[in-house]
Amino acid sequence: MHLSDVRNLVSGLAVTTTILQFLSGTLVCKQYVKNQTTAESSPLPFLCGALSSALWLLYGLTKHDDKIVLVNTIGVSLMVSYTVVFYIYTFKKSSLLKQIFVTVSLIIFFIGYVSIEEDNELLLGRLGLIACSLTLITIAAPMSKLVYVIKMKNTECLPFPMIVMSFFVSALWFLYGLIEEDTYLILPNFIGAMLAACQLSLFLMYPRMPQSPSLTKSILA
Repeated sequence: MHLSDVRNLVSGLAVTTTILQFLSGTLVCKQYVKNQTTAESSPLPFLCGALSSALWLLYGLTKHDDKIVLVNTIGVSLMVSYTVVFYIYTFKKSSLLKQIFVTVSLIIFFIGYVSIEEDNELLLGRLGLIACSLTLITIAAPMSKLVYVIKMKNTECLPFPMIVMSFFVSALWFLYGLIEEDTYLILPNFIGAMLAACQLSLFLMYPRMPQSPSLTKSILA
């Protein structure tokens, strides 16, 4: 198999798994609906995902890359939908609204920046760097519940499907970066794969035991 064939295979798998990663949020939301609560789950994976997808979408539009535009249009749409579901079932609505406001404000800011920046090369570099950083934050977002997981010895609040997909997506983009010898792809996706692997290790150490809303509130009291 020629290098070009390997490159096409890896890039195709990376695009496919990225879309599947976005869709994995439906499994998380299905659990919220089943339990009628988000319990101690964090909305950050959805909010960071929406912001990251929005930035990659702006990057794709600036670069005129149809694949990036398609993947991240789907990403933004799904992350917004997941956030709506989270809002319906969370008992921390006021806190979530503040986080949504910050996220939307940042997206508007970047849209404004893209519209006034005349240096296209500089714009692509800055958008790419910020988007990569936000991708790492999105992968690391579930770690915000690390203290709770260790204290309760329970991984129920972690979005397992999204973490699994984050690992595979990061690993594939890392491999693609090696083929392309692209440091901007290699470094963030290597770190992303390691972060996801660390989060997956928590599921080996602690079980996933459902928490009832009343028990969760009593713990927080």
